[in-house]
Amino acid sequence: MQRFMNLDLPPEPVINSNCVRKRLKNSVCDNCASSCPVGAISFTQMNAKIDNELCFQCGNCLFSCPVDAIENITPHERTYQNNYLMINHDEPLATTEELIVWHRQYQIRGIQISSPLVDKWLPTLAALNIKLKTLQEPIWQLIIVQPPEVDSGRRMMLFRQKLDQKPLDKGVVKTGLNARKQFYPEDSWFHIELDVASCILCGACAKVCDENAIEIGDNQFYLDDKRCTGCMSCQVVCFPKSIHVHEHVAKNSEPLIFQYYDAKCHTCQLPFFSWTADNKTCPICTQHKKQGWL
Repeated sequence: MQRFMNLDLPPEPVINSNCVRKRLKNSVCDNCASSCPVGAISFTQMNAKIDNELCFQCGNCLFSCPVDAIENITPHERTYQNNYLMINHDEPLATTEELIVWHRQYQIRGIQISSPLVDKWLPTLAALNIKLKTLQEPIWQLIIVQPPEVDSGRRMMLFRQKLDQKPLDKGVVKTGLNARKQFYPEDSWFHIELDVASCILCGACAKVCDENAIEIGDNQFYLDDKRCTGCMSCQVVCFPKSIHVHEHVAKNSEPLIFQYYDAKCHTCQLPFFSWTADNKTCPICTQHKKQGWL
């Protein structure tokens, strides 16, 4: 007789090589860790990992990762009816990043929630409505109901719906900040700020940007907040510290375009890019002069 059964356990959640923490030595992206309610995500030098003993797979990190680097976690399945999420039991709390996708993907416009759970969900709903108001979208309504009565006559179906009620719909939403961009193509969630006075037009920020939110070419420095997912890679590689990325929700965001010029240094005779047409000294020679080397 076979005494033991071989069970195939689900694969443990991992953070794959897309993670900017694994690609950039000084990366400051901590979106996944900031959204984790149990502190299951930690960082070391050029690495990021999920502690499977702590993780209960709430899925919050899936909606905050800028590069879709998290594997083997699925978003929580939620119930809805008549454009309202139905929260009747103590399920994992959604983040505003998740609810903003529910707003467009399923056209959800509110939450019907059992009264004991209101205090838990109210801050998230308030934060969501602030963003929706900025985006000129309908804000979510809150319907508070009493907890469902326990049907003592059917002990095996304590949480069953009444037979005369319409069954609730169930679903999950697309994850990742790129999915959110698809639902809100004209809006932005981050702002890329450029300090022209200190920028030397080296192009490192454009090369490291996976989303093409920064492009340099044809004498134009192009910044498109709509494409930015807030990975902070451009900010990390910019050694003059000329670029800063911060959260900023904006409706109908328009790209910023800065003009630059081709120039030739009178000192080293090498070509370079300049913000002004009459500049004759490249950034390297300018720095050498400041240090007294020239």
